[in-house]
Amino acid sequence: METLIGLKTNEWWKLYRLNMFHLPLNQIPNCLKLTILSIRNSIYARKEAEEFGQQIEETEIRKPPVFILGHWRSGTTLLHKLLSKDPQFAFPNVYEVYNPWTFLITEKLLKDRLEKLPPEKRPMDNVVVAYNDPAEDEFALSLMSLKSPLIGWAFPIHEAYFDRYLTMHNISEEERQEWKKWFVYFLKKLTLLYKKQLVLKSPHHTARVKTLLEIFPDAKFIHIARDPYRIFQSTVNLYKNTVAKLSMQKRDLEKDIEAIINRYKAMYDFYFEERQLIKPGHLVEIKFEDLEKDFVTGIEQIYDALKIDGWPTYKPILQAYMESQPPYKKNTYAPIDEKWKAKINTVWQKTFSEWGYPLQ
Repeated sequence: METLIGLKTNEWWKLYRLNMFHLPLNQIPNCLKLTILSIRNSIYARKEAEEFGQQIEETEIRKPPVFILGHWRSGTTLLHKLLSKDPQFAFPNVYEVYNPWTFLITEKLLKDRLEKLPPEKRPMDNVVVAYNDPAEDEFALSLMSLKSPLIGWAFPIHEAYFDRYLTMHNISEEERQEWKKWFVYFLKKLTLLYKKQLVLKSPHHTARVKTLLEIFPDAKFIHIARDPYRIFQSTVNLYKNTVAKLSMQKRDLEKDIEAIINRYKAMYDFYFEERQLIKPGHLVEIKFEDLEKDFVTGIEQIYDALKIDGWPTYKPILQAYMESQPPYKKNTYAPIDEKWKAKINTVWQKTFSEWGYPLQ
């Protein structure tokens, strides 16, 4: 339910009508809460549009974003956090992606209260997150356009319908254009607020390179890969400990695991096909296992490969941040069931080969 708190009334009612006969009685309080929040969001959205609408429309995104790509649980969140320390970049924060219609007004109003909130640990990996930490733009897109697989987190009965927006290929041209419109609108708001180049991270974008290049032909991309077995274990853990709690309908873990496997394959089928569209020198591909050996050296190599300026300024900031961080204990997982391992070895074979990870 928490992923829906930033909906406006029209968008919430669309989702409610689609799911009203498939919601258990214990979701009535959440439906009432979302209705109240959506009314509040609609009121503030109108105020924001009145105050900032013209400025948003006239805002130009002069420097295309830097996109961080990679499947969920590949290390994209950590890489996004580290790049966000570079003062030349801006990024959407947790509050902004959950309140995409209103943050130009409400974030200022709530700043004192937000700063008093203690950071929370993410249930899937115990990473501490504060309201102003970098976050996925996909959450904002899902709330503004309703065209995102994230909607399926709340409503798994319709997950296949919303999964169409992962690759942007099995949708109409009208849907594609509407998705682009809201994506650009959100980025214009961020640009108006921060007046800096954006660094964005969304695993979903890994399967949307062609669509992103249609909007930003000069964009630069960082893809981070990780051991597929580890990704599988961690993504299943994500669904058990996070997605299940966000869902307003009953989930089936067996179906979720099947979907994880199929979604990974679809993501990389399209990524491998579309990455060739990226301009030479605008894509760097790294492995998490290499990056974690020496984060500073790894990020310096990224800057060199993409010809990103500002490394002399950013390096001491990054070094100081890394030295300030306490040791992090990774999750441990039970061995993968042989049934699923056999399927992974077959369906994901291309990524094992591409990234040089051995089959077990």
